[in-house]
Amino acid sequence: MLSTDKTIISYGDPIMAPSLIPVDHVASPACVSIPFLVDGKFYEVTAMSFGTPHGAIFVDDLDTTDVTALGPLLGKHSFFPIGASIVFIQVVDKWIIKARLWQLDEGEKPFTHEAVCVAGTAAMACQKVSGNDVTIFMGGEAFSVSWNRSGGEVTLAEQKH
Repeated sequence: MLSTDKTIISYGDPIMAPSLIPVDHVASPACVSIPFLVDGKFYEVTAMSFGTPHGAIFVDDLDTTDVTALGPLLGKHSFFPIGASIVFIQVVDKWIIKARLWQLDEGEKPFTHEAVCVAGTAAMACQKVSGNDVTIFMGGEAFSVSWNRSGGEVTLAEQKH
């Protein structure tokens, strides 16, 4: 069982403007669920940054997703002119998601705090979860991400076991 003892980190407002992430996209002011073609298959990417470019992709089954093969195809796609780390997300229910990370130039990693924030914020931006708080299981750890949209702040709380 998770305790209420947690460390809270503020990540500020997510960068979602295409030119600031950067992504090669001019059709809308943010990159939420933008379809693009990789290796003959369409994927919907939600792109953002809290300091480094990330793409978030929702998958049906995180355990069977080939993160090591698909990560570089997505992260080095021309959509991301300087490359991006890719966060693969599976929605468990309206309050919980699971995620895996392919880190640009490093391969699959258990997690980074930034990637956890990307996973949670993308789930909220795409309305895959209810409200402005979500629990994320990533790399064997549990996190809570909250997004105060009016105040422009995303916070991460690492749950202590």
